[in-house]
Amino acid sequence: MKLYLLAPEGDVDEPRGLMEQGGYRCEVIQSAQQLPIHDQRNGLLTVICFSEDDLLECHHPAMVPILFSQQPLNVAKMLLALSHGAVDCWSAEMASQDLVKRGEALVARLQRTHAVSHQVAQNAEAAARLSDLEQELQDDQRAGQQIQLGMLPSQHKQMDEFLFSRWVQPSLMLSGDFVDYFPLQDHYLACFLADVAGHGASSALLTVMLKNISWRLQQKFGLPQFKSPGDMLGWINDTLIGQGIEKHVAMFLGIIDKQTNVLHYSMAAHYPPGLMLSQAGDVTALQQSAKPLGLFPNAVYTSDQVDFPLGSTLLVFSDGVMDCLAPTDFDEKEAALQQLAISLGEPVKLWSRLCESLKKLDDVSLLAVKHERRA
Repeated sequence: MKLYLLAPEGDVDEPRGLMEQGGYRCEVIQSAQQLPIHDQRNGLLTVICFSEDDLLECHHPAMVPILFSQQPLNVAKMLLALSHGAVDCWSAEMASQDLVKRGEALVARLQRTHAVSHQVAQNAEAAARLSDLEQELQDDQRAGQQIQLGMLPSQHKQMDEFLFSRWVQPSLMLSGDFVDYFPLQDHYLACFLADVAGHGASSALLTVMLKNISWRLQQKFGLPQFKSPGDMLGWINDTLIGQGIEKHVAMFLGIIDKQTNVLHYSMAAHYPPGLMLSQAGDVTALQQSAKPLGLFPNAVYTSDQVDFPLGSTLLVFSDGVMDCLAPTDFDEKEAALQQLAISLGEPVKLWSRLCESLKKLDDVSLLAVKHERRA
């Protein structure tokens, strides 16, 4: 049996050794987004988490999160872990042979609980029938997925008093959603979420160009035609049209002035509206009407601004998030998303809740920026 050890800090030599003594094959990962959830040969993926917060990263139907505690387990700790999505709790006190028995029982219980035994058998049979060409294509897509993950900015990146986080869950192996954030000169921080139309390799290839655009924006910002996010979107639009890219892109682009704590933003056909959540729980929807990027030459994009005081959080979603919400009417979906953001507060909890309703109809992404006082 294979286990994935979710260890953002990477220091898990002792528990890894214990589990390998118990007969497990272990692979250490720093983010749940590294898990091969789209590879049907893997079936359910057992993920060992070492903190209750890490469990929140693993709310996906293909993931089986388990809390591994270095300390003795008590009722309060186990209840908290279960409330965060854990299906079981292990501790370092258990002998390796007991872990083997618990692992076997866990697999059997999971198969009954999730009623997946028949599906797992079908997946195994389908994997066995894959042709060499199909397997090569899947391997290429896996390599492409790793390249895409490598282009994303580091998770939970602190820049001055602002903490930047991102989550991207593709509907297929490759994603048409892309998130980036980076400093601009000395006084500004930039962030954007882009949603390329369509799915698959052609949309994913355009995200490579978007990463290149990030680098070029850092070099050009402050020049006469690059003084506002609207100017920057206009340049991106002209760049995409000039390249003959037959894809259109929706985008939210924000520039934070660190001296005034103001967010300047512009949008290109972006939906749903971004949300500015105050420390008191009030929410402001950031809305604009504008054309998508890559279709209309010389399109003009406006810039707006909103205060970004200490304790506030910016939340920006791709439109795939709407499929994760129960209401059928779009206005009701927007209201439900705002209420969910207010009630949960923390971006990681919001992402975890959204992942519980994933339907794989579209890529789903979240960009979060929290203004917090540095320790």
